[in-house]
Formats: sequence, C-alpha cells, structure tokens
Amino acid sequence: MKRTVLVVLVLAGALAACSKGPSVAWTAPGWYLELPYPVIYGGPAVYGGPMSYDECEVKRLKEVNPERFLCVNETKKPTKYGFY
Repeated sequence: MKRTVLVVLVLAGALAACSKGPSVAWTAPGWYLELPYPVIYGGPAVYGGPMSYDECEVKRLKEVNPERFLCVNETKKPTKYGFY
C-alpha cells in the first residue's frame, strides 16, 4: 500500500515537472497550446508555443484527447493568478 502511494506521488511530480505554467512558458507573442485549469490541478499547463494558429491546431489534434486542449493567443506575458 505504501509503495503504491509513493509511486503515485513520484509519477504526479514527474508529470507536473514536464509542463510549464503560462507565465513561465511565455517567450513571445503567438498561439500557445494549453491544458486549462479545470483539467490540471494547480493551474493551466502550456505544451507548446509560440506558433501560428494553424500549427497550434495541428499539434492540438495530435494529442490523445484533443478536446481537452486549447489554442490560446497570448499577446503579452500572462500574469500569475492565485497559487499557480
């Protein structure tokens, strides 16, 4: 039982480290592929960008569950809200 809990915690930490929040991932204006807040605990995660809208849609459709992802046009560096 304890080993299972430890494995789950390590896996959750590793997955959280793979994605970046919008304020960290922002490098330039453009379209960013994001998984919104309700889906991931702790705030939205960015999985790519900046890119054109068409490139973002192609990348979004390659995901396992594309309906969960959004292409967001970030024109300026996002500010941090709340704890994320």
